[in-house]
Amino acid sequence: MKKMISLLTVLCMAFSMLTFSAQAVTTNAPSRVINLVYDDSSSMIETDGNWMDTWCQAKYSTEVFAGMLGENDTMNIYLMSDFNKNTNAGPFLSLNGADGMETNVSKVHNMLGPANNTPFNSVRKAYSDLTKASADEKWLVVLTDGQFQGVDDIDAFFAAKSPDIRVMFLGMGPYADGIKADQSNNIYFYKAETNKEILKNITDICTRVFNSDRLDVNSMSKTFSFDVPMGELMVFAQGSNVVINGVEAPDGTLYKSATNPVTVKYSEVPATNFPAGTGVVDKGLLGSIATFKEDFAAGDYKLDVTGAETIEIYYKPNVEIMAYLIDENGAEVTDLSALEQGEYTIEFGFVKGGTKEKVAQSKLLGEVTYEAYVTNNEVLHEQTYNSGDKISLEEGTLAIDVTGRFLEYNTVSTHLDYSVFKNKAVDMKIDADKSYTMTSEGLDSSEPIVIKSLIDNGDFTKEQWDSVEVPQLEVMGEYMFDNITLEIEKGDIGEFVITPVLDGKPQGVTYSDINFKLLFDQNSGAENWHGEMSHTIKLGDERSWIERNTELFIKLLISGIILFILIGYLPFIKHYLPKTLKKKPLIQMEPTELGMESRRRQGSLEKHFFSTIIPYIPQTGKIKFLPNGVTGAPPLQVKGISGKQMLITNIMAYAGNDNITFDGKSIVKPKDKKNKMRFTTSGGVKIVFERNGWIYTCKPNVDK
Repeated sequence: MKKMISLLTVLCMAFSMLTFSAQAVTTNAPSRVINLVYDDSSSMIETDGNWMDTWCQAKYSTEVFAGMLGENDTMNIYLMSDFNKNTNAGPFLSLNGADGMETNVSKVHNMLGPANNTPFNSVRKAYSDLTKASADEKWLVVLTDGQFQGVDDIDAFFAAKSPDIRVMFLGMGPYADGIKADQSNNIYFYKAETNKEILKNITDICTRVFNSDRLDVNSMSKTFSFDVPMGELMVFAQGSNVVINGVEAPDGTLYKSATNPVTVKYSEVPATNFPAGTGVVDKGLLGSIATFKEDFAAGDYKLDVTGAETIEIYYKPNVEIMAYLIDENGAEVTDLSALEQGEYTIEFGFVKGGTKEKVAQSKLLGEVTYEAYVTNNEVLHEQTYNSGDKISLEEGTLAIDVTGRFLEYNTVSTHLDYSVFKNKAVDMKIDADKSYTMTSEGLDSSEPIVIKSLIDNGDFTKEQWDSVEVPQLEVMGEYMFDNITLEIEKGDIGEFVITPVLDGKPQGVTYSDINFKLLFDQNSGAENWHGEMSHTIKLGDERSWIERNTELFIKLLISGIILFILIGYLPFIKHYLPKTLKKKPLIQMEPTELGMESRRRQGSLEKHFFSTIIPYIPQTGKIKFLPNGVTGAPPLQVKGISGKQMLITNIMAYAGNDNITFDGKSIVKPKDKKNKMRFTTSGGVKIVFERNGWIYTCKPNVDK
């Protein structure tokens, strides 16, 4: 039945919520009935002539129970004295958690009756009433010093209980008898002989009975921490002078209680049939319960409490649930409005309430379980999904309802809506092909090529076609026809038309087939429509060779000129000066007189620019083989010749000059002035010049 209700709920939410994505946090606290048997017998006040404080411990414990009641809790208090003669008495007091802790604690504190015996019928009646109650949890709580009347085997009675009833037995005082605990059968036993043991045990009992979740508190420094965000903290501090001032955040902010702290306190009057001042009042039985409702971030906190002997902090996490879809590449889908059809992995996790800030797994969340219902195109999947399951989604609407359970009774849920799209393939094929011929006047035809297109193997609808854009057309290969363009446009629904257009007169080239590719790539909302095709347009050329090859002839002519120029730079065509010549040849200076030292200077080589860059003509230059400032011999004027040699073109300037030699020889002046002299040498020629007490020696191919 519960599963059917859950399914109906999911369906209703799926139909009612279209694109809204909401998160709802609910605390699914159980309904709980607690039948508490309260030992108000005289043995709790006086035993064997000794005044006891056991009654005070029982009263205090009951007040704590009243203060811990949740909104769905009911506690019925059965006084043992009421069953002294009446075996069918009912509860002396019934408390409803919705009335608030202050009201319920006050009722218990003011509860007073006569102290008589401890008939076990009180336990039988509380148990019998509990079997008839309807609740998620049923607790039979017994507070007594253990000296029952009218029972032979208490353990046998509890062992035979119904499985849905849980038993909590608190034996108080030094004479308290116990029962046999059996946690596998939900039977629990605590014993407290002193008020300190009451202070210690009562919180353990409340934690178990009320399914509370506690934080670890450093009793010395009063510090505590949590690694998940919190929405509510309940502080229960006990001590003779306890005061709860607040909770201090890491930044020093002091948070005050949402309401005034409620005090649970010892009673001073044990029973109506005992004189005032009798019995032992234990004034150390004092506690305070404060609730803090804030947006507590994870971190380290400190409790501002004075006079406390024991401190317990109960908590409620401030978390919501989030569903994540992981695609086939392991990436999380972040755009929920653009979810592509396909297979995904669904994962769940907690986030801080009201945010998308992820909350890591923590022991403070206890054992966490998830389940999700998926509705795709208004059809509910039969499978209940858990975190890590695979999910296949089809194009259309999608709703995911997720519930996460933690700390046994806490649940958070969220409803998410998606729009699932499917990328569509566009198939394009030639429906009406056409061949073309280039004539002297131009193209012989202007009829277009018709291309038929389908989307997902079906015809385009009018609405789809109205939104369609013209695909991209790309001409492939070597396309030399600058004045031919392929114009494409939309035709009737599902048709594209391509028309070759000639701009001006035909060019001096040979026109040939045109290869092209159509690429259709368009987004329609979240969808992508994609397709491509290739085709060859048949184009012949009937013009004469001259008409078709004008541009080829021009290209060949230009290529020939370039080749002719390049040939003019080849070494066997153009003569270059020897490569061994140095830019700054060494000049060695030796004195002809004693008392002077040798010197080293540099000459220079200057290659004439135009002779270097102009093809076919020899490269010329000038070699200065004397230092600056020395006169008597002009620089060598040289020209490159074959064989890596050079010709000194101004050799006549050195003829008849005995103080200058080339490789040890002076130049003899010709007898006939009309006779032209040639002097060929390499870059290694040794030039010696003597003047004014110095001998200058230079080799143009040496610079060191």
